[in-house]
Amino acid sequence: MIFDSIYPTLKRFIDKCNKLEKSRFIESLTKEFSLEIAFSSCAALETTSIRPDQDNIDAFILNFRYFIQNNEPTSIRNLSNFFNSELVTHEERDNFNLLRSNIDKFLSSSSNIAMFEKEFSHRELMDVFIYGGISHATKEKAERFDSIMARQDASEFFWHKFITILSYMMQAITYLKNMLIIIVNRHKVEFA
Repeated sequence: MIFDSIYPTLKRFIDKCNKLEKSRFIESLTKEFSLEIAFSSCAALETTSIRPDQDNIDAFILNFRYFIQNNEPTSIRNLSNFFNSELVTHEERDNFNLLRSNIDKFLSSSSNIAMFEKEFSHRELMDVFIYGGISHATKEKAERFDSIMARQDASEFFWHKFITILSYMMQAITYLKNMLIIIVNRHKVEFA
């Protein structure tokens, strides 16, 4: 693998991450993000949520997909080819593999939210929200998303959890971006 051939992909990853870090979605998370639950005397459940608005979520997802869709060269999975090349150190390769493993463990783990006698993993919940409600809706995923949103007493729980998942993923993407900056700068010096 030649560094010049992979550089545009690495630069795009860094640029897309920078864009996400500066997004209104991230800005609103750093200001206030909360979920309150109240039970009334008649056993009714009321939820109050402070979260990014729908336009900010939609805009964030538009760029976030560059990191999770396998048809994108900037996806974390597709970067494994780069991290298995001679262009990175053993330590960088190990750190990348550990990061991927941690992401996979997190996404495979339970979201601790169930509906219709099914408990969602973090991956399933993220998938239903992104590909069933926010973009590229498939019929099956759209139906699942719509059934979640139809439950007024539960929809904010799901939105809160989904945003928490995005926050976790964003931390991982930022960590990877910082690794890539170090690698790119090292190679720029080598080829200067």
